[in-house]
Amino acid sequence: MQYKKIFLFFAFLMFTVVYAYAQQAPDFTLQDTNGKAVTLSDYKGKVVFIDFWASWCPPCISSVPAVKYLHKKMSANQDVVVLGINSGEDAKTVASFMNNMGIDYPNLYSNNSVIQKYKITGIPAFFIINKNGEIVKKYSGYRKNLEKEWYEEIEKLLK
Repeated sequence: MQYKKIFLFFAFLMFTVVYAYAQQAPDFTLQDTNGKAVTLSDYKGKVVFIDFWASWCPPCISSVPAVKYLHKKMSANQDVVVLGINSGEDAKTVASFMNNMGIDYPNLYSNNSVIQKYKITGIPAFFIINKNGEIVKKYSGYRKNLEKEWYEEIEKLLK
């Protein structure tokens, strides 16, 4: 039993150390829902929030109001960008979903390369990228009121 506690402590410590240091966000160029090419590096100097999602994913659907809230709260700040990245659905499905959910923040069409670069193993997945283009937070899955944590993290990065 004692060994198990020691192992869990060191596993937690390693997890904390690995994620304590920011890593460079993989750059990408993806098409947005208006057909425009969007490159992540174009947003260097801004805080970027990314939401990887799909319309068939119940937790993704549950998270839409939270991402919309964050976008609305941050929309007046020119130093913050909120992006949705759809995980491989066709344009008609994405447009219909965005319309039905009232999504007004920019969304991009993903490809497997970006999913692999970001090591997405499940959706929704959320990333906060600092002004230097480094991933400072990654969230897998959604839980109620997570948007408050996102907002606080972004506010810290803006100071």
